Amino acid sequence: MSAAGLGACDLLVVGGGPRALYALADLEGELARVGAARPLIVAVVEPDTPGAGAVWDPRQGEHLRMNVDAGIVDATCPSVPLTFTQFSGGDERFPPRAQTGTYLAWAFRALADSRLLQIRHVPQRVTSLRRVGTSWECTGHRGSTVTAAQVLLTTGHAGGASLDHGALASPSSGPTAGSRVVVRGAALTAFDVVMDLTAARGGRWESAADAPSGLAYVPSGGEPASVTLVSRSGEPMLPKPVEVPQHVVAAVRARTATWEPGATPDDDWWEVLAGAAEAAAAAAGVRVAPEDLWERLDRSAGGAGPRGTGREAPDERGIADIARARGDADADPAWWWGRAWSAGYADVVRSLERAPRDPHTWPRWRRRAAALERWAFGPPLETHRRLVALREAGLLHVAREAPDDADAHVIDAFTRGPGVLDAPRPWGVDRESAAVGATAGDAARDPWPSLLAAGAVTVRPGERGVLTRPDAACEGRDGMVTPGLFALGRPTEDPVIGHDSLQRRLHGDSARWAASLARRHASAPAPTLDPRQEFAHD
Repeated sequence: MSAAGLGACDLLVVGGGPRALYALADLEGELARVGAARPLIVAVVEPDTPGAGAVWDPRQGEHLRMNVDAGIVDATCPSVPLTFTQFSGGDERFPPRAQTGTYLAWAFRALADSRLLQIRHVPQRVTSLRRVGTSWECTGHRGSTVTAAQVLLTTGHAGGASLDHGALASPSSGPTAGSRVVVRGAALTAFDVVMDLTAARGGRWESAADAPSGLAYVPSGGEPASVTLVSRSGEPMLPKPVEVPQHVVAAVRARTATWEPGATPDDDWWEVLAGAAEAAAAAAGVRVAPEDLWERLDRSAGGAGPRGTGREAPDERGIADIARARGDADADPAWWWGRAWSAGYADVVRSLERAPRDPHTWPRWRRRAAALERWAFGPPLETHRRLVALREAGLLHVAREAPDDADAHVIDAFTRGPGVLDAPRPWGVDRESAAVGATAGDAARDPWPSLLAAGAVTVRPGERGVLTRPDAACEGRDGMVTPGLFALGRPTEDPVIGHDSLQRRLHGDSARWAASLARRHASAPAPTLDPRQEFAHD
């Protein structure tokens, strides 16, 4: 691809992972509905596999599996006739991520053949995005430019954890066999690292009726001697239940559905959620005392973690959670908070979307939500059992602080948080200095630093993501809509909460954006194209 301009288009999409794919699928459906007279010309700037992006790379190892139910993966539209489940032909709830990536890439190729969308993939990383007259000009890291009247930003997991799972899986390029490994992080990314160091190196698990986990780890000889996960919170991730009875879900939703849109997460809001947790337990035949629920949540939200957490503590919690996940209900407060958060999550999202934030209720909400996420959205039960078996074998440990071991191989397994700032914008600090200073010079966040500096987007106090209108239009520093600039997904986290790249229909922004653009396109002239120039694409 040359450094010359690549011409003009109707729509420029920055970031080409699942969120961009779903937006284009919504757009194709709307274009079909309005009867567009000509195709909409689209450029998708994505350095990795379009549709899949980096996280869902179809080439990754089969040992890296999904942590969400595969049933939610659905890019259907006029050009994509199949959901992931239909495409794969299987009924596995948590298949390898590579299979999901294969579907997402296939769906993108199908959309690229649409008669309604003329899509070209630009395999670059965006370095700048600026307003030029009535259009936007995007520059890639190789110097190529694309101009468009409309820009959709779907930058997803900006920066990520930057882990090379292929290298970690090999004793010749990752930690050597018999070494000591310290993994900073104890959540889903860290669990992937553990699988890199065990399953990907030939280790396996066998059924063992006499083991508390029901599994015994059979080493290959290629794994490290020990792996220590460092969890500063001390909070474990609880496994997903095998099945949540519908009457338990209904008990939760009967309460959380009462929240009004635009709510503030004040004491009354939290009492509704606590009531939902109590009702979920009661529906399962268990009584959980309200005081136990509050004590457990606030102890965790305050950073104290569960009692007795320590590096060598027996994994009693993990073993008990296996039984809970299989349906053996007891009165554990964390478990029922997790069930209420999961079953009522759509209502949580709806009630807080773009609502006002204040310096008392919002920071408290974020602290409590961090604990609830770990209790509601942990790993599948099979992954959890494998981790418990590794602890039973003495290979895996969890600690609050890294051991004093100068010879240990240290791996960072923190996935960068959503939004465009690494920390919430401080309360009472000038809008421009707070937003720009937090991201200046951060190439992994491009093009957000320059957009913040120009005032094209804004971040509210206490939040990390940019503020958008319900149709995904970005709001500038002046409080007005920035012409032609839109954002979906993780960059908007906090004003709109709960972004999962594979969840298509939890939020309505994408559908509203697609409907609005399709209406505008129906009467818009075609952009001026230079016939000597073409978009670079796969």
